[in-house]
Amino acid sequence: MVLNHQIHILAQQIESYFPGLFPSIDYEPLIENNEQSFDSTILPDKTFNYLAAKVINNSVKKRNNFITLNKGSKNGVKHGMGVITDQGVIGIVHSVSKNFALVISLLHKKSAIGIFLKKNRHTGILTWKGFNYRIATISDLPIHIPINVGDTIITNSYSNIYPEEIHIGTISDFKKNNDDGFYTINVELFEDFNNLRYVYVIHSQQSEEQLLLEKIIATDE
Repeated sequence: MVLNHQIHILAQQIESYFPGLFPSIDYEPLIENNEQSFDSTILPDKTFNYLAAKVINNSVKKRNNFITLNKGSKNGVKHGMGVITDQGVIGIVHSVSKNFALVISLLHKKSAIGIFLKKNRHTGILTWKGFNYRIATISDLPIHIPINVGDTIITNSYSNIYPEEIHIGTISDFKKNNDDGFYTINVELFEDFNNLRYVYVIHSQQSEEQLLLEKIIATDE
């Protein structure tokens, strides 16, 4: 768990008993300036860089939700960068100004995240069907794959946006669709999107090289 998050929760608890005790504390510098506040186990892939940012606007009740961050192009944020927390995947940077970034939330109809079933590395796509901000859905895992309630869902290795093994959530329930041969799987997200405060913007140092190489395939097809 990130150190500053623990400090923030403790301060909130104290503040509830002693209002006004911490009127001038700014938690953001704790994240920005203290490298010890970053849990290195979140990004085991060392080819990824990270930048801490504060959430200054967020929605969870719309069909298409966005998140605004207090970091922009002057901080190195660019379109297409991933956004995570210590609890999981949050979204992708959609657009950037000098001082701010707009993120397409995982809670958006265009969100599609490549996933692994952690226990056996079967892959699928996680989407959000709306309504419940704590639940996302996988609809493309074949029914011959053994799954159980409680199985962990993580990011797969096929993306240059997120590193592999970022935790996303656990299977809360599922049903077999014999008509098409696939499950409908509901995944309870680890992150509470209604309580987002701070995030990490991440970027692979090798993503440009990978994209340039893969363009050769697109040209030859």
